Amino acid sequence: MSLRRILFACFFLVSLDGDAQIVVPDSLLNTSKSYVYNITSPDTAQAIITAVRKRQLEPAWRIDYAEGELNYNMRRYRKAVSFFGRVKAESSLRDSTLLQLLINKRLMDCYDALNLHDDLVRSIFGLRKMAREHGNKAFESMAVFMSGKQHHYHGQIDQGYSFCLEGLEIMKETDYAYKHIVLRNYYAELLKMYVRDGRFEEAVHMSQHQEAEALYPSSVVVRKARERGLRRVYALRASMYAQAGRMAEADKAYADWKKTACGNAVDDMDIFDYLQLGHHYDEALDIIDRYRKFLYEQGDTTSFRMLDALNREALLHVDMGNYEQASGYGRQVTKVAHQLHIDMSGEQMQTTYNLLMEQSASKYKTKWLILLLVVLLMGCLVALAVLYYIRKERRRNREMTRMINVIDAYRRAVINAESPTSPEVVAAIEQLRAIKLPDAVTSEVEEPDDEDRRLFVEMDTQVTRDRIFLKPGIGREDLMRLIGVDKNRFGKMMSKYSDASNTSVYINTKRVEYAAKLLLEHPEYTIATVASECGMSNTVTFNRTFKDTYNMTPSEYREKMSSISAI
Repeated sequence: MSLRRILFACFFLVSLDGDAQIVVPDSLLNTSKSYVYNITSPDTAQAIITAVRKRQLEPAWRIDYAEGELNYNMRRYRKAVSFFGRVKAESSLRDSTLLQLLINKRLMDCYDALNLHDDLVRSIFGLRKMAREHGNKAFESMAVFMSGKQHHYHGQIDQGYSFCLEGLEIMKETDYAYKHIVLRNYYAELLKMYVRDGRFEEAVHMSQHQEAEALYPSSVVVRKARERGLRRVYALRASMYAQAGRMAEADKAYADWKKTACGNAVDDMDIFDYLQLGHHYDEALDIIDRYRKFLYEQGDTTSFRMLDALNREALLHVDMGNYEQASGYGRQVTKVAHQLHIDMSGEQMQTTYNLLMEQSASKYKTKWLILLLVVLLMGCLVALAVLYYIRKERRRNREMTRMINVIDAYRRAVINAESPTSPEVVAAIEQLRAIKLPDAVTSEVEEPDDEDRRLFVEMDTQVTRDRIFLKPGIGREDLMRLIGVDKNRFGKMMSKYSDASNTSVYINTKRVEYAAKLLLEHPEYTIATVASECGMSNTVTFNRTFKDTYNMTPSEYREKMSSISAI
C-alpha cells in the first residue's frame, strides 16, 4: 500500500462524534515518525505517540520527549514543560550531552513564553555553561540571545541588543542543522524589540532578514513549516509598519499575510496590532477570541499571557467606543493580575519550603545555624526596607497632597478671579513655582516684565478655565493667537513663567491635572479612557507625563488618593 493511501486511511478513520481516534498503521508506530507530522498534522502526531505509549513500544523518556516536542510546536508550553521536565530528571540520560542541551533549550523557551523569570534565569545560565563546557556554539548562541532578550525586557536596552547581536553572529558561524530556522526567530525577536523602542528603520532591516531566512532552501523545512514562517514574517511586518504610521506598506504586508495558509491561535496574535490600528475590529476580535480560547483549553487562565490578552481586548473595545465592555474586561484584568500575584507568592513560599526541606537532610548542625542566621538577617533587612518604604510613601503622600491643594487653589482662583492679575492668581502661581524650585537658588534673578507676566496669566487663565487643553492638536501657534504675541516673545514668556520646558509639556501637564480629577470622580473609567478624555490618545505618553507630574502612575494615584479620602 502506498504512503498516500496510508495517510488517507489515517484521516478517514476519524469518528464524526469525536469519540474515536485516528487509527495509526503499524508502519508509523515510531516516535521518530511523529516528528514528521508535528506541523503538517498534529492530530496524527498525537495519535502515533498515544499508540506507542499504550503499547510500550519505546522507552518512556523517548515518548515523553516526542510529546514534549509536539506540545512545544503547538505552543502548549505548560504541557511541554511537564514532559521535558520528566526527561531531564531521567538519571540514565545525564551523560547524553546533546539531549541535555536540547532539553535545556526547550525548557528555556517555555519559561520565556510563560514569564517564569526565576526558572528562565536558571535555564539560561545552565544552558550557556553546558554549551561552553562541551564547545557547542549553536546552543551557546541560543543562551546568549535569550540573555539579551531578558536584559532588554528589564530596561537594560543597550546591553540587551549587544547580547542578542552577539548570539546572532555566533549562530551564523555554526553548521547547526536548524540554523536558518533559529536565525529566522532571532530576527523576529529583534524586530519586536526595535519596534517597542520606536527604532523602525532597524526593525525594517530585521524584517527583511527574517523573510530571507524563511525562504532559505533548507532540506529540513517542510512546505507547511515554510508557510508558517512566512505568515509570521508578514504579520510582524504589517504590525510594524502600522505602528510606524506607514499604513500603505502595512496594508500590503497584511494582503500577503491573508494569502498564506491559516495559522494557529498563538502565531496569529502577531497581526493584532495592525488590525487594531487599521480599524479591522471584527477580525481583531476574532483573533483575540481564538487566542483566549486556546489559553482556556490549556488551563492557562491566570497567566501573563491571559493578562495580556484581556488587556488587549479591553483597549480594543475602548477604540471601538464600547466603554461598558472595556470596563468589564478591565475588571477581569484586575482579577487575573490579583490571582497571578497570589500564585507567584505561593510559588515563592513553596520554593522557600523546598529549600528548608533540603537543608534539613544535612548532616551538620552548623548548616542549620547558618540558615537561621541568614533568615534572621534577611528578616531584619526586610523590616528595615518596609519601614523605609512606609516613611518614604508618607512623605510623598504629604508632598502630593500639598501640591494638589495648591493646584486646586490655583484653579479656583483662575475661575473665580475678576482680574487675571488678581492677588489670588499671582499667589497661586508663586506657590506652584515654589514647589518645584531647586534647593540651590542663584544670586542673580532676572526681574520679570509686568506686561509679559500679565499676558501669560491671561493665557493660562483661559487655557485652564475654558479647558482649551482638551482640544486635539492644540499647540504653540494656538496659544500665541490667544494673547497676540510672536514666537520669540512667547518662548521667553514660557521659560520665565512656566515650569514646562516647551508648549507640549505645558499642555500635557494641564491634561494630567484634569486627569487627576477624572481618576477620583470616575472610578469606573479605565486608565486608557481617562487618557482619551483628557485629550491624550497615547496611553504611554499619558502614563509618563502623569508620573513626571505626580511622581506616581495614574493607578497608584487613584489608589492612594482614594485611601486618603476614606480616612
